[in-house]
Amino acid sequence: MKTLISTDTSCLLNYDMLKKYNISVFALNVIVDGQEYLDGISIDQNALKDAMRSGKNIKTSTPPLGQVIDYFEELFNKGYDKIIHFTISSKLSSMYDLFCNVAKNNFEGKLHIVDSYSLSSAMLSGVLEAQGLAEKGVSCEEICKLMEERKLVNSIAFVPENLNALKNGGRISPAMALIGNALGIKPIISLKDGKLEKEGTTKQVRKTLIEYIQKTVKGKPLSEFDYTIVSFDAKPEVLEYIYSAANNILGEGNYLTGILPINVCAHCGPGTIGVVISKRINGKSLLEFI
Repeated sequence: MKTLISTDTSCLLNYDMLKKYNISVFALNVIVDGQEYLDGISIDQNALKDAMRSGKNIKTSTPPLGQVIDYFEELFNKGYDKIIHFTISSKLSSMYDLFCNVAKNNFEGKLHIVDSYSLSSAMLSGVLEAQGLAEKGVSCEEICKLMEERKLVNSIAFVPENLNALKNGGRISPAMALIGNALGIKPIISLKDGKLEKEGTTKQVRKTLIEYIQKTVKGKPLSEFDYTIVSFDAKPEVLEYIYSAANNILGEGNYLTGILPINVCAHCGPGTIGVVISKRINGKSLLEFI
């Protein structure tokens, strides 16, 4: 039986890597001043950064139903018997519900949808583990069961540069954004059980993220977890400080760096920095795959 692993651009992926592991990807969208662009195809983080810094109106939306159906029909026409598709956490987006409806109504028994409960490199770890299992001939049902068991061990925290994007996306009120920006207060946002939660506020981004790494290291053996420092147009001096601290805490070169997924960038804004902690892939670090 020929099984394909599929995901969307919420993963920390690039298209060269997709080709290497034969993973299919569904490009999510971002809407700039009413014009739709596709992640990694017609827009990237640099272009989005320029648009957001210049004050353009930024939105995201779920893809049209027909576009999703066409995506999977094209893949099945290539000869695949089963497809396992990973979505960004269902508590962050309606993507999971949309894809589940497509699976039930159009590809029942052939298309399996996995709620990653995560994003970025934490989502990527699950995708790569599923790919390895599929290559070994493990059934879709067993793969999906294993993914359910692994997804709750990941954790993510990030801090935006300011509150403008959260305000524009309706996540906080204009008054709260005005006061927070004036005082230099930034929210600490974490992803727990697939849901974004505000853990507190900070004026010291570097100290906050370093303390987050230190706190998680105490409870998570380094040999079992990957650490990724993600960012979107963050100040180089801030990143270098965090990288240096991560070298001291985790060991030089024992962590990954990367950009935030574009749909997260659109809501948090330029200057955002975060830390993603994910379970390793059968004991192997993501560094061995990338």
